[in-house]
Amino acid sequence: MLKIGRSEDTIIIGLLGGLIGTIAMDVSNLLIFKAGKTETLYGHIAGGLFVAPYRTKRRENFILGQLAHLGIGSLWGIPLVYTLKKTGNDHYLIKGAAISMLSLGTLIGGQKVGFLKKFRLTKTYYSAIWNHLLHGLVSSQAIVMLANPTMIKKTNARERDTSFSRVKDSNIHHSLDT
Repeated sequence: MLKIGRSEDTIIIGLLGGLIGTIAMDVSNLLIFKAGKTETLYGHIAGGLFVAPYRTKRRENFILGQLAHLGIGSLWGIPLVYTLKKTGNDHYLIKGAAISMLSLGTLIGGQKVGFLKKFRLTKTYYSAIWNHLLHGLVSSQAIVMLANPTMIKKTNARERDTSFSRVKDSNIHHSLDT
């Protein structure tokens, strides 16, 4: 796998990976919006945090919402990089997808409690699922590529089985000695 950088700063790697994932998410959202398969853009949704939803169509409010969306999406890279540091980089795409589903859950939760305008169309929810999955996949790939290899443990099933058997064997030998 290609390694772009050698940074060991967890927060910067998380923010940058999250930002890259958010940009991919926004490009996808724009293409889906232009195809008529979703009713809104994420700049409009996030703009609703600051102004009434009907005012997010104005250019300056959309830009404010888009900046907020880029910031929020970047922040979601931080729990992802900590998850990868703790659990290793095996199945990192699945871990990225899981974190992105948590972010989708916060979006839907924000709609349920009235912080954000609810989607009217089912196709918009399908689009949101796809876009959030894309965010998680791209963010996790970016984080693995940007991070110093020593920052995120490289693990696989064979290494876990070997380390588990070593612990098991040492416990057996210890119990036989006593």
